[in-house]
Amino acid sequence: MLFKGTSNKSSLDIVKFIEGLGGAFDAYTTKENLVIITKFLSEHTTDVFNLIAELLLESKIAKDELTKEKSVILEEIKSNNEDPGDYVFDLFFEALFPNHAMGRTIAGTKESVKRIDIRKTKRHYRKLLTKDIVIAISGNFDQKKIQKLAADRFGRLRAVKTRRRKPRSQCGTTIVQRRKDISQVHVVFGLPGVAFTSPLRYRFSIMNTAFGGGMSSRLFQGLREKEGLVYNVQSFLDFYSDCGITGFYFVCDKANLKRVARQLKTIFTDLQKNGFHKEEIELAKTYLSGNLLLSLESSTNRMLRLGREMLNFKKTTLVDDVIKMIRTINEQHVNDLIVQYLNPKNYTIAAVGPITKKEINDIFKT
Repeated sequence: MLFKGTSNKSSLDIVKFIEGLGGAFDAYTTKENLVIITKFLSEHTTDVFNLIAELLLESKIAKDELTKEKSVILEEIKSNNEDPGDYVFDLFFEALFPNHAMGRTIAGTKESVKRIDIRKTKRHYRKLLTKDIVIAISGNFDQKKIQKLAADRFGRLRAVKTRRRKPRSQCGTTIVQRRKDISQVHVVFGLPGVAFTSPLRYRFSIMNTAFGGGMSSRLFQGLREKEGLVYNVQSFLDFYSDCGITGFYFVCDKANLKRVARQLKTIFTDLQKNGFHKEEIELAKTYLSGNLLLSLESSTNRMLRLGREMLNFKKTTLVDDVIKMIRTINEQHVNDLIVQYLNPKNYTIAAVGPITKKEINDIFKT
């Protein structure tokens, strides 16, 4: 809705203004944040900054535009629900964090979107503007100039601290959407991890990399390379302000599920008994450090990193310090996490495909 018109510009005026600068604009929402991203030539800094401020502070949020945008979101929800690879993660969050906002989808449901009206939207946005706003910049810019622009446009805003109810997880449950119109089964195994601010964050990242983050990982080698049981398999790791998740995802033919379960049992048994080897951890550390450094060749990635750290820590960490922290981690640090976080008994399972909840439980929980 922020791009649908302000007190001075129509939605078409906004688009023409952006394209006339030869830059790029994007915006998205996460489970916790609203993010507006721009990339432009440094000579347009003032114009772009003022446009973003206008979008944030002077959007009209008109009733007719809201009606049209709700229609667009409903189409997005339909598309997401029809994609098993996306929808299985929605089911997973719903099962892991029941009765909490973390368990609900970002776009909402058909019913919740239809209930939204102009009054609720404006009230919610006024509340949103009382949250912390971080302005993160990377590239060629004049810092004093940016600080003055920020003070002029946002200086009157005051952040209001609100108490958030920390999500309570529900581990060990199973949730399934049976779909006969697809031949493959999409499966997610996951459980709570740690928050973004946790001192264990980098240990988790290394564990995730060694377990299923690359082609040399236990999952990729055990399920795809050696046995050819799956096309896609990967572990995942998400950090939030007061919680986190860790787990893995794979897609396979229903006929291969029992063999996948047996192979997973072998992988987990070996990890529980022997842990990760020193060579695996060293490879994961190098892989993680290299990917971090390569990602920072993008000014957008630098900007997003700075913004996220400021939101969570109120300060930023030097890249060299991050690399040093990664290098200090050894195999014992990672192996200490295995019993609690790589334990099949603790996993919440979500699945989408031509299968029932009973079948999934019979295959993976026996």
